[in-house]
Amino acid sequence: MEKQEFLELFEAATKAAKSAARGDGKSSSPAVSRCVEAMVRLKEAPESLACEMVIDRKYPQIGKSHGLFTEHKNPRIQSEGKILYSLWLRYLYATGRKQSSRARDRTVVKKEKKLVEEEMVSRTTGDSNRDKVREILHKSLSKVAVEMKEGVVSCDSWTVAASVESAMFERLGSFEGTQKAKYRSILFNMGDSSNQDLRRKVLLGEISGERLVTMKKEGMASNKIQLEVQNIKEKARVKEENRVKSMMMFQSDSMIMT
Repeated sequence: MEKQEFLELFEAATKAAKSAARGDGKSSSPAVSRCVEAMVRLKEAPESLACEMVIDRKYPQIGKSHGLFTEHKNPRIQSEGKILYSLWLRYLYATGRKQSSRARDRTVVKKEKKLVEEEMVSRTTGDSNRDKVREILHKSLSKVAVEMKEGVVSCDSWTVAASVESAMFERLGSFEGTQKAKYRSILFNMGDSSNQDLRRKVLLGEISGERLVTMKKEGMASNKIQLEVQNIKEKARVKEENRVKSMMMFQSDSMIMT
């Protein structure tokens, strides 16, 4: 990702967030979807680029606009905003590049420190079922670092787990609701020891939480299970073809005899 793309995405997220704030605030509104999609893309920005843009004096709106997202009335935008800014703040604190040296930005720095202090809190929702789902997702996503051994250093499994769970809750409702089977299907496939590819794609952002929620169980299944299902379907197809052929032959023989 280049600097220009980063700026365009941030501008798109800002405009969409403001539009959603003026509207009815429904999570299904186009403005909310555009805002969330832009923030999801911004999370893919390299650590070095994110740090550069957040502290660059040419773009003070990036650091000062966090309240627009983290305090938004729409829970989906608010959740993604906290995740995005927490990610950027971790980058900043990890590299030691803080804005505290700029006196005119003390208010911004104070708010940033508050966000960092609340980072652990933002991982929880206060709902025991939702928090349990996040823990299970985090445990599954944490396996990727061991399975891949490289290429996932900058990916935070807690951040991704929170994002995925938020998408699940937004689309499916409560874990104890009517979509409990879908929840179990997602959690099973994410934790399946033979399903490394799915975990990797989710952690690296190749499959977003929104897309994961809409995937059928066959699509989430490991390659091994998908192959087994395909073989079963193929056997069933051949069996049906043979049955139809047998019926046609029987009817043909009957007609000849008459």
